[in-house]
Parts: sequence; structure tokens; C-alpha cells
Amino acid sequence: MFLGLRELFYSKLRYFLVTGIMILIVLLSLFLSGLANGLAYDNASSVANNDVPYYVLAKDAQGKVERSLFPESDLAGIKDVKNVKDAAVLGQSMQTLKRADDGKKFSMAVFAITPGSFLEPKVTSGSQMSVTKPDGVILDSSLEGDLKIGDVLEDDILNKQMTVIGFAKDQKYSHAPIVYMNMAIWQAINPSLYHQKIPQTSTIAVLADNPDKSISIDNKELTTITHKDFLGQIPGYSAEQMTLNMMIFFLIVIGGFILTAFFYIMTLQKTGQFGILKALGTKTSYLVASVVSQVLLISVVSIGISIAATAGLSMIMPDAMPFRLTGLTMALYSGLFFAVAVIGSLLSLIKIAKVDALDAIRGGDQ
Repeated sequence: MFLGLRELFYSKLRYFLVTGIMILIVLLSLFLSGLANGLAYDNASSVANNDVPYYVLAKDAQGKVERSLFPESDLAGIKDVKNVKDAAVLGQSMQTLKRADDGKKFSMAVFAITPGSFLEPKVTSGSQMSVTKPDGVILDSSLEGDLKIGDVLEDDILNKQMTVIGFAKDQKYSHAPIVYMNMAIWQAINPSLYHQKIPQTSTIAVLADNPDKSISIDNKELTTITHKDFLGQIPGYSAEQMTLNMMIFFLIVIGGFILTAFFYIMTLQKTGQFGILKALGTKTSYLVASVVSQVLLISVVSIGISIAATAGLSMIMPDAMPFRLTGLTMALYSGLFFAVAVIGSLLSLIKIAKVDALDAIRGGDQ
């Protein structure tokens, strides 16, 4: 340990540069992780925030809610299924609504629900939906700067009017702000439902008595998917996560290789010195400990500075850039980088163990 620290102070510039490279790699890894989590949350915050373990879709929809349509009346049969605690209909579509007074248009994800069901979000301002006011809608709070409570919205096909009665936080779907409306209103303005004589729904959200146990539906026209599968079917959700997570993985591996290469080259350059130290009676374990201490110190310092820098950057991020990084995620990626760095240092340790004192002093091949 003493030898390793003395060398760090003696060759400050050399170790400063490698530490700087490590800081940038870890910082970029954490930053991309925050963007990946932020994009995932921005893409599906409405679904991610609820505790719905199962969703029922039409079997021919192939697991995609936007393709699913089946009779709303199937809700009664699903409520009677074993292990079902409660169930609620949910209509979903992507539509454009315009403000009645000036015609300004807003692209929104429509979530049609029954007022008072467990799918209705808690408003941060305004009031909850009510069966006595079927035209009332709740919007994601990101629209609060453009719209206000009392504004009247219209669909761009039938010009059916709806009144904004409240705003709820973190209600996004497929990167679009959500408008929660009465199921009957959605059925009236959705073009795909014009020809339907029986009221339709896109899916039924199911609460289970025991979320760890599956539910079995007798209706052969319907199928059940889990909360995880419902997230995965959201357009772009899986592709975004796989791409960014792969980039993070390769960054960490590249950082480990850089650190490994640096210390291995340093070890080769110091072969003669290690040989002399061994000839003087220095134990191999002591030399190994000096190199390990350098790897550990550089890794810890790099990770610590990167975490602090990431925390600082997250505080000045613009609202338009989704960024979300939890302590658990930072600990996971920091631990992974630390493990890769330590494992990579084994190559240098093997080289040190193979150094022969006599050959090193003579300058021969090792």
C-alpha cells in the first residue's frame, strides 16, 4: 500500500490522466443510465406508477393494446374469475384534441376509464372525475402551462366538447401526455368504434388477491398479459431500453479494458524495478498489494467524482430532457465498474507474480 501510494504521488500527471479518463467513462455511463431511465419513465410513467399486475386483451391483438378491441360487457365475467380482486375497463388510443377558443391542437394519449375506478389518477390540482360531469377530463401536468382548468377541448373529427377539470403528475404514455376521459366519451369520438353496435374497450386492468398467482380466463377470445409485458408493448419502450443499456454495458467494459491496459503497460515498464525489489527480499504479495491499492484508489476516486458530477448535472437538466437516476441504479453501475476494474487488474498481478529477479536485473526476456 505504501509503495503504491508513493508511486501515485511521484507520477502524478500519469495517474491524473488515467483517473480523468475513468471519471469521464463512469460519468458518461451514469449519465446514459439516467437518460435511459428518464426516457423509460417518460414513455410509460402512467403504467409504471400503478400496481396493476395483469391486463386482459383481445387474443387477436397479439399483445398490443392499440390493436385490441372487445365488448365492454366482458368486464362482469372477469370480475368473477378466481384470484381477481377488482377489474376496470381501459380504452386507449392516440388522438388530437384542440382548444375550442383558438383551435390550438394537442397530440395526446387517450386513457378512457370509468370515473371513480382504481385507474383514475390522483389530481395535483383541480377535481377528480365524476359521473355527474361526464365531459370532464384530467390531463398530465406537463400541459399545465398550455392549458388551464376550465378550458374546453374538442376532438378534431366530431368536435365533441370536453372540459378540463384537473391535472395529474407523471401521466405519460408513449412519450405523449395523457388525457383521462369518460369511457362513453371515448367510444363516441374514436373513429375505430363508429361501426361498433356494442360498447367496446381496449383492455381490462385487473387487480389480484395474490399478484404472484396467475389468473385464468375462460373466454377464448381474450388473453392475459403481465404488467411487465404491458410495458414492453408500448411503442419504442423496449427498443430504447435495449439500445441505451447496451451502450452503458460497452462503456463499462471499455473503461475496464483501458484501466487494465494502463496498469499492464506500467507493469511491463517496471519489470526491472520489480525484479530488483524481489532480489532485495520484497515479497510478491507486497508488490501485488501495491498495484491493487492503486487500482482500488483510482476506481473509488473516479466513481466518487462521477457520482457527484452526475448529481450536479441532474439538478440543472432542462425539463425537456427526461433524466431519472435512483441511488440503487448508481450503486449498481458503480459496483459493476468497480468489479470490472478489479478483475482487469488480475492481468498485471499475474505478470508481477511471474517476474524473475535475476532475469529482470539482467534485462532478459520475462
